[in-house]
Amino acid sequence: MLCHRLSKLLYDVPAEGYRELYGDEQVVKYRVVFNYLGLGFSRVLDIGCGVGLLAGYLEDAGFDGVYVGVDIDHDRVKYAKKNSSHGKHDVEYVVADGHHLPFRDKSFQISTSFTVIHLLDIDKAVEEVVRISQQLIVVTLLKKREDLRKNLIEKIQKIGKIIELEDVQSKDYCFIIILD
Repeated sequence: MLCHRLSKLLYDVPAEGYRELYGDEQVVKYRVVFNYLGLGFSRVLDIGCGVGLLAGYLEDAGFDGVYVGVDIDHDRVKYAKKNSSHGKHDVEYVVADGHHLPFRDKSFQISTSFTVIHLLDIDKAVEEVVRISQQLIVVTLLKKREDLRKNLIEKIQKIGKIIELEDVQSKDYCFIIILD
C-alpha cells in the first residue's frame, strides 16, 4: 500500500493520459537506443515501464523475445496489462520497486530504465540493475535534471563501458552501459 501511495506522489499524469502526453517523446528515445543496439536480445527488462510503451514499440519493431515491465504503480501496470497486445514476443508486467527487483541475478540480457532514474536513489538503483543484468543496461536521465548527471556517470563508470547516445530531439541524456 505504501508503494501505491508513493507512486501517486511521483507521477503527474494518470495512466490513461500518459500515452497521449508522453508517448511520442518516449518513442524517440526507444528508436535512438534500439536503432543503435538492434533487437538481438532474448530477455528485456523495462524498469519503470509505466503503461507499457516500450513493449508496444518492441512489438512493432519485430522483437520476438521476452519483455518484462516493472513499475511501482499498480494502476499503470493494470493499464499496461489491459492494453497489451501479445504479438511475437512474450509480455509480462510486475508491480515492484526499482530498488528491490524480484528477479534472480543476471536474469536479463538487457535492462532499461527510460526517464525513471531521477525518481530513484541512484546508488541503490544502479546496484540493483547491475545485479539482474547480463550484458547491457540502458539508462536515460532528463536533461533538466543535470544536477544528477555527474553522480549517475560516476556510478555507471564503475560497472562498465559507457556509450552516450546523443539525439537533439530527446529531452534525456541516454547512456548505454556495457557490463564488464
